[in-house]
Amino acid sequence: MAADTNIFTDKQTNNWFKACIALNLTKDGLTDFVVTELLNVQTIVGRSCGQCFIQNLIPCSTQYVCKKRKGNNCSFHNSQQRKSCQTCDKVKQDITLLHRFERPSWANTKAELWVTDPWEIGKCYLPPDGYSSVSSVQESDFNGGLALC
Repeated sequence: MAADTNIFTDKQTNNWFKACIALNLTKDGLTDFVVTELLNVQTIVGRSCGQCFIQNLIPCSTQYVCKKRKGNNCSFHNSQQRKSCQTCDKVKQDITLLHRFERPSWANTKAELWVTDPWEIGKCYLPPDGYSSVSSVQESDFNGGLALC
């Protein structure tokens, strides 16, 4: 199917291309700053033991995380029991204290990676949906990088 208009001569389309390029360049420019800040945050909140999962660190029925389905089963916890780990509980508490609204996005993060990957700690400060499978600042969208600035 042939287009009726040439996309490169259409002014509105060109403006969208320019905006897209500008967002990508800005995101790339902020990446080093965000990575440095995430390393600082990891220093402040500490490092986890590397063996605890987020599903074990927060209790079931945590508001904004748990989603009850049929038979009172939570789709987030998948029947995993809460586990007490002083090291990881301290990191979790410090992440919460640094959060602007004291409501981190626990479903985004993998607590077992807090020990080695500051990005996993950073994902607690991102919007609650859409970042759980993003594995680095570079893979994140502009909104993700900006949320951490």
